[in-house]
Amino acid sequence: MERQETQSYLAFVEEATKALQNDEISYTEWCKAIVGEKIYSDETLRRCAVLFGEFLERLDEDEIKTLNDEDRVNRLIEVKEELVKERKKIQSSNLEHQEYYRKVARHELLDEMIVDAIKRLEPVKIKHEHFTKPSKSTGVLVLADEHFDSTFVLKGLNGEIINAYDKEIFKERMWRLLSMIETDNFGYDKLLIVSCGDAIENVLRMGSLQKLRSNVVDVVIEFSEFMSQWLVAVQEKLKVPVKFAIISGNHDVNRILTQPAVFPEETFAKIIHKFIEMRLEGCKPNITVEPYGDVYFTCLYGNNLLFAHGETNNLIELANYYENFYDIQIDCLYAGHLHRSETKPAGVGYMGDREVIRVPSTVGTDPYAKSIQKHSRAGVYFAVYNENGRDLSKIYYLN
Repeated sequence: MERQETQSYLAFVEEATKALQNDEISYTEWCKAIVGEKIYSDETLRRCAVLFGEFLERLDEDEIKTLNDEDRVNRLIEVKEELVKERKKIQSSNLEHQEYYRKVARHELLDEMIVDAIKRLEPVKIKHEHFTKPSKSTGVLVLADEHFDSTFVLKGLNGEIINAYDKEIFKERMWRLLSMIETDNFGYDKLLIVSCGDAIENVLRMGSLQKLRSNVVDVVIEFSEFMSQWLVAVQEKLKVPVKFAIISGNHDVNRILTQPAVFPEETFAKIIHKFIEMRLEGCKPNITVEPYGDVYFTCLYGNNLLFAHGETNNLIELANYYENFYDIQIDCLYAGHLHRSETKPAGVGYMGDREVIRVPSTVGTDPYAKSIQKHSRAGVYFAVYNENGRDLSKIYYLN
């Protein structure tokens, strides 16, 4: 026999003695179990076993007699408490195991339900819809705030040039723009080019005098001649019909220094328009110049587009005003003036959202913009329209 680790010596002796009395072990095995070796003869061991049996029996009787003693009761209470704690441990463990198995079963049931639902579905049938690319499309190039003959250099902390501008830089940017448009080759059938005002710098304030290098009349002639030649180059490079429109801005109005715009209709934009129209008279129908107006309105594939200079911070209100004034619906309003790009939704249009789009300037950040802590890159806006609406749009940055 071997004694268990948690078994007391007295309990082990009692167990061995009972085993001897039941003829389960011999006297020699009983002695070795109790003292580890045989130290007496068989007769002596028999007598010792009888003695141990009597001792253990009387010890049990004594335990029973003292059952009502306070120490015995306290001991029983302690044993009961231990039993209760052990039971709670087992219950807690069982609850945790049950919760775990519930979660596993729930996930397995969900997976089975999903699989079963998928199996009940009709087989997937692929529909081969043939999408036809729109047969015709029109490119729209929106210029704004060219401020031709404005001359300045803005430098950074280390003397680097942040932005510089004059007539020659404007021309270089326009030729580079043509090269980028030609490289993209978006495959449109016609090209609409709109200048949204402030084509020249003019003399509106003392700061304008510092930026101008030539008199205003010469500037108007030079700008008009350059744009005429540039439009011809555009048509020759892109091999598509070109339509050109120009409207006035606040710098185009014919006034000097701080004089108010008494006659807003007297504007240099009209002269530029007439110059280009007469200069390109022989280029029709490859190049056409749209009639002059305060704003320019056109409809491309059901989309009503309005181009204005945009001398306001709220283009949505401006679009609503023009809709009421001209009794038209505007799907997209394009404007310049603030020398930065911005797009805002303004409801639902004919194809997609109704929008107002502020386009960047070809001049970029100038001394006035710096004085009011505004900064943006020079650029022009480009989009392609077809029967699906505006198919794509991007900004060509020029500096």
